[in-house]
Amino acid sequence: MSRYVIPIWSVLVLLSGPAMAGHCDTEIIEAQAALNQAYQIGANVHDAVSALLDSAAAACSQEEMYLATAEIDSPMQEPDYVSVGQSMLINVTQLISGQ
Repeated sequence: MSRYVIPIWSVLVLLSGPAMAGHCDTEIIEAQAALNQAYQIGANVHDAVSALLDSAAAACSQEEMYLATAEIDSPMQEPDYVSVGQSMLINVTQLISGQ
């Protein structure tokens, strides 16, 4: 029975759509890279980035549940869908880089 766990899990991941667990991973990596390359950021930017990062983490976590149960024809399942959490992380990257 246990030998079927991995294949069943793989099928479930594939059937759940492209925007399932880890849907914010790319934006988190980009935000972290921008933060690592920022030598000096102002106090206001630092405060805004901190608040956005906390809120983005909460949003991404909440969105994982919505994405897991989204209908097949939901806009959330579209490959170019940008969630609120992803958008917040994009804003973090832009704030840090001064855009």
